[in-house]
Amino acid sequence: MIKFKIQDKCRLCLSKNLELIVKLPTTVPGEHLKKNKKHKNTNLIPIDLYLCRACGHVQLVHVPAPKDLWGQEFTFKPSDNPKLKIHFRKSINFFLKNFNSDVKFAFEIGSNDGLFLGEIKKITKCNVLGIDPSDEPVLIARKNNIPTIKDYFSYKIGKKILKKFDKPDLVIANNVFAHIDDMNSMVKGISNMLNYGGYFMFEISYLLDIVKKYLVGTIIHEHLSYHSLFSLVPFLKKYNLNLIDYRYVSNVQGGVIVGVAKKTRNSKIPHKIKKMIEKEVRFGITDIKGMKRFNMKLKKKINFFRNEIFSFIGKKKIIGYGAARSSVLIIDLLKLRKKILFIIDDNPRKKNKFMPIANIPIISFKKAYKNMSNSVLIILGWAQTERIIKFLKSLGLKLNIITIYPKFKIIKLK
Repeated sequence: MIKFKIQDKCRLCLSKNLELIVKLPTTVPGEHLKKNKKHKNTNLIPIDLYLCRACGHVQLVHVPAPKDLWGQEFTFKPSDNPKLKIHFRKSINFFLKNFNSDVKFAFEIGSNDGLFLGEIKKITKCNVLGIDPSDEPVLIARKNNIPTIKDYFSYKIGKKILKKFDKPDLVIANNVFAHIDDMNSMVKGISNMLNYGGYFMFEISYLLDIVKKYLVGTIIHEHLSYHSLFSLVPFLKKYNLNLIDYRYVSNVQGGVIVGVAKKTRNSKIPHKIKKMIEKEVRFGITDIKGMKRFNMKLKKKINFFRNEIFSFIGKKKIIGYGAARSSVLIIDLLKLRKKILFIIDDNPRKKNKFMPIANIPIISFKKAYKNMSNSVLIILGWAQTERIIKFLKSLGLKLNIITIYPKFKIIKLK
């Protein structure tokens, strides 16, 4: 039984004035794949989105225990995705070119397998240190000579780290803001790690893209928050971390913001950031009315696409591709539990297991290949859609492919 708590306060401003804006099917937190059919199905937990009326922040309120999301159950590693190495290099070069070309010590929160720290170490020859709670990624990082503390970061842990290490001149948090329940402790800790004039570089999955592109695949229990600059800028400022620039990337995880904040008492917001905040307000992602409008549009889009799929496939079964953490939610949104024959995934931590719902088997591509010709396939590993389609085309397979990213679409491979 997976336990969860209710977070009744805004993670940023601590207001209790939260309102439900997007209702979604209850789903499995994390992966929790089954070793065999006899294992009980994992209990489902709400994953609805709430908006803070005080500051406009969007978040989940149902928070599973960290041990059920990370640790041994967490299989994501950035090194598995070649594009992320290129993306990280671009982010590093963006920082070095525009802000500080002489980094001496870089500290990363949620450093995973050490990919980012490894890249910045190669480029700058700086000292590096990471912190991450996940078992396998930490072992890989250490094996690759990236010093890594196995723990969760907080203000308290940061103070302990500073007793053993100098203050870094750069703190990094790549997509970690979405994972943290106690955001105030984390950001207070980051500010405390830095001297005035030090930099904080972070990456967030961008709420504006989630709404514009209907990125249902990015809504998972690991992502407790869905960030906009509208709510994030004043929150960072509270801890003397002033956002001075950002890099927008449209094709990584559906759309991300790479932000650079500087620890300074200067409170002036740059024009570029003001313009982006104005865009967020115009689009309606910062208020109840706009987000409820998104909820209605999402429901209509899902219902229309579900009917389109069932009309297209008739009595046929569907093959899934990629046992991603968001697979269960995608399957249930489209009501495909009884339609999925199996899911293809070559990750050794996933294949030959079963999904935590409906006993859907996960098999290797080699095993699935003989059953794929003229099949209908849904890409559940949505962030890899382009790579998967390119791979399938190279094999000359005749398939009908259902995608949810970059668009809800049925594609015919000839």
